Formats: sequence, structure tokens, C-alpha cells
Amino acid sequence: MPRLVSLSRAAKLVGISRGALQKHIHDHELESFEGQVSLDDIERLFPDAEIEDNHIIEDLENIVEQALKRAHGRKLATLLAPDSYTLAARLQSITKEHAHTKNQVNELINLLTTIKGTITGLAETSDTPVLFEDLNNLINDAIEKIHVPIMKPAPLLEKDNLLRVMAAQVHIKNSGHEFFVDGTNSILEAGLSTGLALNYGCSNGNCGKCKAKLISGEIKKTRPHDFVFSESDKLQNYFLCCSNTAITDIEIEADEAGSEKDIPEQLISGKVKKAEQLSDDVMILNLKTPRTKRLRFLAGQNVILSRGDLEPLELPIASCPCDDMNIQFHILRSEHPFINYIYNDLKSSDAIHIKGPTGSFILDENSNLPVIFIAFDTGYAPINSLIEHAVTLEHAEFIHLYWVHNGDRPYMHNQCHAWEDALDNFSYQPIPYQGEVNSENTQEILNVLVSDYPDISNKNIYLCGAENMVRQTENILLDHNANKELLKIHALKI
Repeated sequence: MPRLVSLSRAAKLVGISRGALQKHIHDHELESFEGQVSLDDIERLFPDAEIEDNHIIEDLENIVEQALKRAHGRKLATLLAPDSYTLAARLQSITKEHAHTKNQVNELINLLTTIKGTITGLAETSDTPVLFEDLNNLINDAIEKIHVPIMKPAPLLEKDNLLRVMAAQVHIKNSGHEFFVDGTNSILEAGLSTGLALNYGCSNGNCGKCKAKLISGEIKKTRPHDFVFSESDKLQNYFLCCSNTAITDIEIEADEAGSEKDIPEQLISGKVKKAEQLSDDVMILNLKTPRTKRLRFLAGQNVILSRGDLEPLELPIASCPCDDMNIQFHILRSEHPFINYIYNDLKSSDAIHIKGPTGSFILDENSNLPVIFIAFDTGYAPINSLIEHAVTLEHAEFIHLYWVHNGDRPYMHNQCHAWEDALDNFSYQPIPYQGEVNSENTQEILNVLVSDYPDISNKNIYLCGAENMVRQTENILLDHNANKELLKIHALKI
């Protein structure tokens, strides 16, 4: 019986994105069984994914390394290897599964033996003994194959079993989302670090907003909590995601934000963590929120910053929701009082109030279409948030970033090049311009994009920049595309 695994686990085993695996299913190169795929089919489709026995530990080290990268600025202590209890429980789960499989094999042998005896008896009284002799030979061959020792176990099956020891998988029944719990992370931390908009409040066991229902699998409480469940909730296996980790693979029911309407308005006091001037006109500001009152937002949204009597300033968030304690902004120099304060009077650990989030310039997570991002100057800020989120979710078949910029090169040029080098499905194209952008030279600026994509239908296009740039780009894209109904443009004017 072939082992079925989830798309997320299969993608991790062969080292590709979940979106790339979905494309193979869409192209009928891989069969899917209710969202799962066979390891045998995966090995046939990706023969190079086979690994030698002495490479398994090295591969596990890579898995841990990737977990650390996903964690961004979170505490490394939460990413240590699972404790002995967790490891023992996961090994016990795999042992039970192995014993169950052995019982099934023994039952199959007994069934075949019974059928063989029946056929032998029928052959003695039949007028066509040759037919029964052929059937008997088929069954003998089947029994012999079952008893032949497996000299070389399937490499992906070995790798999958080891992965199940190192990281438990969480499947959210109501949304179909999946993620892995690395080390001793809580289920909430693991879900947030992989880009999912799980519902939560204090993340400290007090408010109960991260309540979820355990359907199958085993969890373990990692810390006490003050929130009190009703007797009805206890009987239905409800628990707090912030206070529990996954021991084995689990299936849960949990609330997630499906749109910007599901994210409540928050008022949080953050502190200046770092301010770095990348060019004469662009400052990167990083604010840190309290651990027990972090900012919930969707990639691409805005917030309003305020301090004392200064005029408040609305800005797009440039960082990923997967690291909700560290909020980043890209600030273009201007005469706005708040921006003057940032450039001239800002001090480390200054308190800045954050109100929000607002805005609907967010990723369409229900679509796996290729994504084209078009950023004009500091319109790159929310695009950066969307890219980080899309990469964390392994969202799209491929991503192409066009950064239209004034000057020698974009202010985060090195980061974009690093993405292009590291990600197989990411392309980056800076497009320089001089002077002011108008209706005449916008067409010239976008000739590169038009040349790359003669047909831009069935792609998700996200563009952000000054109002005149965005408006002119929308008109060019509409004129360029014959079938306007298939053109999916998400635009933000800043």
C-alpha cells in the first residue's frame, strides 16, 4: 500500500515549493488523492530526490537550518530540537503505524493462503485444472514477493519518517492550510512564522482568542494559561494554540483571517529598534512591539504612526506578518512633521504609537497564478511585505518583480538580487528612469514588462507607487491586454 503524504510534506521532501508541486498536479503529471500524493509517484516524478543513507542526517540539518531562516527575529531558544518526551512520542506513533502495517501484511498473507487452499481444492474437482493452476501460480508469486526482504528501503520514505520525528505537521481542517511545528515552538508561533493569519490576541494564554479544536493527533501543554475553558469546550477538545505544541501530526479547527475585515483595529505602543538611512531620500525604520501585544496585520496593509503632538503619518508596512513583533517602514524624505522627526530627532527606544491596520492591498491567497509585482520608488514598501509573505507561503508558481526607480539603483537592490539567486521561481528586474514620470515616458519605462509578457492575462499583477504612475500603468496594461476580463490588477496609490 503506497504511503500518502500531504502536498506540503511532499514539497519539503523533494526540495521544491508547494506551488510547483500543484502545477504538476494541474498538468496531470501527478495524481492527487484528496489533497495528498503518493510517495511512489513522487519518487517516479523526481528521481533525483533519492538520497543515500549517509546523507539523511545532513538533510535533517538542512531542515533545521530552513526552520531557523523562517523564524526571522524570533527567539532561537524556541527552535532547539524537540525534547525527549516529544521525540519519544513521535517515535511511538511511527512504531504503532509500522506495527499496524505489519499486521495488515500478515492478514494479507493469511488471506492469500486461504484463497490458495480453496483454489487447490477446486482444482481437484474441476474440468479445467489448468485455469486453477494458473491462479495458484499467481498467488504463489504474490506470497513470495511479500516475503522477499527489502534490501534498499525507499529513500523518500526514510526521509519522511525522520522528518516526522523532527517536525510535526498541523493540518487546519476548515481552511486546508498546513504548516510544520519545528523544535518546541508553540502551534501559534509555528503557524504565524509560516505566514498564516491565525487568530490570536495576547499570545500569552490570557485572552483565549487563539482557541482551536483538536480533531486528531497529540499535543502537549508548554506553559500554563489563565484562560478558563468551559466544560463544553473541554469535552470538545479545545485548547490554546499559544500554550501548546504538537507532539505528533495533528488536525485542528482554528480561526484564520480570510480578509482585511477579519483583522481588528489595534492601538499598540512600539519602540524604535533601528533606523537606517539607505540613501539621501530613504530611511528604513524598524519598530518593535511588546511580545504580549503584537500587531496583527495582513501583508500590504497600512498603519498610522503617531507621537506626542506631531501630526500622525499613515504608512504601508514593509515587513512580513510572519514576524509581527518587528515592524518595518520605508520612509521617503519630505517636509511632513513626523518625517522630519524621524530624520532629525529620532532616538533609539523612542515610543511610537501604531494604530491599524487599514487597507485592502493584500495577497490573493485563493489564487496560485503567477504573480507580477510592479513597484515605483518607495512604492516598493508594501510590495516587499507581499513578496516576503508570498515566499513564506510558497504561494505562487513564480514571482517577477519590476522595480521602477529614479537614480542609479533601488535602495534595496542587494536584497532583491539575493532573492533571485536563492529562489528558483523569483525574477527581479530594476528599471531606471530620470526626471519626472509622465504619460509619454511611462510607456517606454514599461516596455521591458510588455516585451517579457506579450500576454499578461491569468496573472496576478500588484502595482504600487505615486498616483500618476499607477494610473498610467493601469491604462497601459489594459491597452496591452486583449481580454480585459482575464486581467487581474491590484493597485495601491501612495
